[in-house]
Amino acid sequence: MTKFKDRILKSSYLQAAGILLLIALAALLLLFNNLNSMQATSALISQIRFYGDYRIGDGPWQEITEGEHIPANQGDVTLRGNFHMLTPDGEYVGIYRGEIPVAFYINHIAITILEEGNEPYILDMENPLYGSSACGVSWYACLLSGEPEETVEIMIRNPHRFGNENAIDEMLSGLSLWAGIDFERDIMESGQYQRNIGLFFVIVAFVLLGSALFSALLHIPNSRIIGLFGAAILSAGIYLAYSVPGISFWSEHIAGNTSILGFSMMFYMLFVSAIILCSLKKTRRIGCIAAVLSGITDGLYFLLPVLTGMYFYDTWLPWVITQSASNIVLLICLAAEFRTSGRKERLQNIGLALIAIAFEADVIATASGFWQGGLVSKYVFYVMFLAALFVVLRLMPESINAAFRAQELELQRSRLLAEKNMMEAELKDSRIALMLSQIRPHFIYNTLGTIERMCLKDPQKAFELVRNFSLYLRGNFGELDSVTPIRFAEELKHIEYYVNIEKVRFPDMNIAYDVNITEFVLPALSVQPLVENAIRHGLMRLESGGTVVIRSYETAEHYCVEVKDDGAGFDPSAPMDEKKHVGLRNIRGRLSAMVNGELFIESRPGGGTRAVIMIPKEMTE
Repeated sequence: MTKFKDRILKSSYLQAAGILLLIALAALLLLFNNLNSMQATSALISQIRFYGDYRIGDGPWQEITEGEHIPANQGDVTLRGNFHMLTPDGEYVGIYRGEIPVAFYINHIAITILEEGNEPYILDMENPLYGSSACGVSWYACLLSGEPEETVEIMIRNPHRFGNENAIDEMLSGLSLWAGIDFERDIMESGQYQRNIGLFFVIVAFVLLGSALFSALLHIPNSRIIGLFGAAILSAGIYLAYSVPGISFWSEHIAGNTSILGFSMMFYMLFVSAIILCSLKKTRRIGCIAAVLSGITDGLYFLLPVLTGMYFYDTWLPWVITQSASNIVLLICLAAEFRTSGRKERLQNIGLALIAIAFEADVIATASGFWQGGLVSKYVFYVMFLAALFVVLRLMPESINAAFRAQELELQRSRLLAEKNMMEAELKDSRIALMLSQIRPHFIYNTLGTIERMCLKDPQKAFELVRNFSLYLRGNFGELDSVTPIRFAEELKHIEYYVNIEKVRFPDMNIAYDVNITEFVLPALSVQPLVENAIRHGLMRLESGGTVVIRSYETAEHYCVEVKDDGAGFDPSAPMDEKKHVGLRNIRGRLSAMVNGELFIESRPGGGTRAVIMIPKEMTE
């Protein structure tokens, strides 16, 4: 078992080292990819600016000022003016009309560009040419062929129930010339670093999920938390990879990119909620209800676009509302447990609370137009990634050790159960042996002979002797079925039956009782044999008389029963065969096994014998 444990522990450390090696190799591969992409010379593409006026709905016209915010979700917006070209250094050139198309960055808005004498350029997901395939984030090109002095009109519409507040700002600031491959390469490289980090997260996440599966197969604790961290990092990595500006150049499935982006954030928050639940103790039930309800609504949001034809993007707002409600409940639960938690648990709860708070910060900022795209959550991804690696690499050896400790405890429990069964069998054998040792033929013959004589001389005494003898035998035979201790009061009755029999045979002996306590338990037939010993081996060796004192009392820690006689006594240092002394070995064994008690015997030749049973109080409470 020890060798097997050492091999598994060694494999756990090798697994942790393997995880680090795979992570290092993935990081080096992505770094090499970044360096290669940076070696390409970026094309010096001239920038395009749109100068003129804008209005929202039927409102007044206002001048377009660079850096001024134009909201995209307060109604249809119309721009009128002209495209102007700037050099890469930002110097003004003039109104642009040329053979190179103008590139537009479209984030869930519909645009129509009108030039006099030309067909309208329409990019609208409700247009039959595009349909839902335009529901997303992408770059589009429009070739301007009108005269420079002619005014260009751009009509912008938000086709969703809600939308990106900053979509128009992003479109105007991203205007540039679509200079073929150079332009596409520049856009792709602008998000290459974030995309590579996302891919790195995905690779590490699969390593962690594999480790969680390995741990689960070995029934190692904490495999669930490792799996949840892996799933959360996987979702975060997908979100990072699909939220770069040039994702449409990597994947042409515009609507599919939107769905993947939304699914990744939904699953990320779902797994984060599960991680928070794992840290809750007293308030887990409340947090579980909130998380389960949030998960059910997530399922509905997945089904609605399939069943109703609704755009998946339009489910984001209700999802944000339900997820925020769940986050608030979970944050309250974390705060409630903060006061009663230890330092380690407090730090853990603060870290988990920051994840939920970052999500809410992004929600508020997106709704108010401060920023868009989960900016704070992206930074939290990096922190959570490092924290997850630390937790996983620390938990794996500890979890395997805990699994082996649990296995050893189970084996120990099995051994104790087997020992208990063996002990019960031995106790049963000892009870049988003790009963047989008590019911000796010569004792029965002597008692029956006494009864016979009494029937002629004193029938009343004969009647009492028969009654005591039958009760004595019933007590001895009843011990065969006794598997639990009995009250001392019951044992005392059995002693009295035996003493009453012996006093008929030996009327000159004296039995004294000094009983101060009877409400404690001890094994049946543990005191009566000591009384019999005192009479047979103590008083019967005297010429006449003799006294046996039976006493019970308690100390601070023990219940005690004492049997003392002033008989012949014996030399305790002399070899003694306990089998010939009324089963002393059985009495000691049963006392130890059933009530953790002990038997002490003191004696000296001619000075009598004193036997004391001591039973710990905690064993009888």
